[in-house]
Amino acid sequence: MSEPIFHFAAPADWDGARSVGEYAPPGLAAEGFIHAATAGQVPGVVERHLRGRGPRVRLTLDVDALRPLLVFEWSEASGDLYPHVFGPIPLAAVLAAEPFDPDA
Repeated sequence: MSEPIFHFAAPADWDGARSVGEYAPPGLAAEGFIHAATAGQVPGVVERHLRGRGPRVRLTLDVDALRPLLVFEWSEASGDLYPHVFGPIPLAAVLAAEPFDPDA
């Protein structure tokens, strides 16, 4: 199994996903993919995008279960390859869902 990746969901979006069997946040419709991060990228993502935005749910995602929806794409802004999921995430691909406070 490949190393997992992570996504930080709004609690309401995660609650909705659990009732329908897949996670498809508003950003998927707006951007065409769901942002994710490797373990090494998480601290930078928290600093750049999550501080001050309130509690989140940290989703640990099974990379193998996301294929072929998962594509690593280059970010000029951060100079790294970031995982993007091009479709709803099936709940079976979520290894763990844990409360996360980016401001703690």
